[in-house]
Amino acid sequence: MNLRFGRILATTVAIVVGLFILASTFVAEWPGEIFGLSGLINQVSLLFISWVTIVAAFALFLGFANVISVHWNRIQTRKPGALYSIVLLIALAATLAVGFLSGGPNSNPSQFIFDFILQPLESTFFALLAIFIATAAFRAFRVRNLETLIFVLFTVIVLLGQVPIGIYLWAELPVIKDWILNVPALAGVRGILLGVALGTIATGLRVLVGTDRPYTDQK
Repeated sequence: MNLRFGRILATTVAIVVGLFILASTFVAEWPGEIFGLSGLINQVSLLFISWVTIVAAFALFLGFANVISVHWNRIQTRKPGALYSIVLLIALAATLAVGFLSGGPNSNPSQFIFDFILQPLESTFFALLAIFIATAAFRAFRVRNLETLIFVLFTVIVLLGQVPIGIYLWAELPVIKDWILNVPALAGVRGILLGVALGTIATGLRVLVGTDRPYTDQK
């Protein structure tokens, strides 16, 4: 009984909050002196948004504690990858110590960590990602039919048009590359975004009416 009540309560809270936030989007431009409820709806929706910010901040702390707990347990049980957990926890403690002792994230030691440790690591990861994408693309670009041939042809044109050597190979390559990106590629991206938007609206409506309840235990 208590579990069922918890499900009903969570569903009701989610529906009410979602409807207030949705309503504030449509009544934001209404003049308050004509529509007396518009100001109330906007104020309540802002209150809900501020609550969400507070909850997200606590969730960040919970995630931080969970990372420490998971890696500490891995170190204690000596599971594979325990050495990486040790490095992670040491780096985490050192970064926190530098941030607290030096005066926050805008201090010189904190900026040194971001500029000379974090950013080079990110650049390295992105470089490795580019290599993995290139090798995967090489395996995928096997001409089996007409569609694959067109895809490979457009890809080669765009890649050559992006690099400086492309203009020396053919002066029109950058122009063709821009047309591909601005016309067919952009049209495809807009179609995908429209599909994502429609799917998001449908999912949101299902959550608002209580059909989908991802925020409760549905067992």
